[in-house]
Amino acid sequence: MIQLDRALFLWLNLDPNTPPVWLELARFASLTLPQWLMVATVTLALAGSGNTRLAAWRALPSVALAAAMALALKPLFHLQRPFVMGLGTRWIEHAADGSFPSSHAAVMAALAATALLAPCRWPPKALALTAALLVSWSRPALGLHFPSDILAGWLLGLLAALAVRLVWVRVARNRR
Repeated sequence: MIQLDRALFLWLNLDPNTPPVWLELARFASLTLPQWLMVATVTLALAGSGNTRLAAWRALPSVALAAAMALALKPLFHLQRPFVMGLGTRWIEHAADGSFPSSHAAVMAALAATALLAPCRWPPKALALTAALLVSWSRPALGLHFPSDILAGWLLGLLAALAVRLVWVRVARNRR
């Protein structure tokens, strides 16, 4: 499994011959897109309407729970990042802290799962899923995570979104 993880990482990791547009896309996806999505989610929670507003309100605790779970698990595993092991090319500065699970992937998966579970139209769902996939791709592309880190982050994000949905539905049912 470790060999497969490393091979997939090296396949996804951008090398010095990569066209600059791919490198800029990866940097944007890792450094800027998550911030924009959080601002958009808060804006929709405060100023949106109907199901979109409800989905945004569900996304906020889902994202917070996913981030908290990822941060809590990192010290328990403390698996090294690829660049610490001398693998691939690191394209942005990052601390040499634990990489498993990926917090970026957990947060983005929670956002995407919340959108997919919401009774909303497909454009926002497709946008959330595309953004989550783009951010998740960017982490190994930039040399920061192994694919297993991303997969674990996605599982945490999905669990967080499902847990928040379950609590939300139970609270709503008890209010009636």
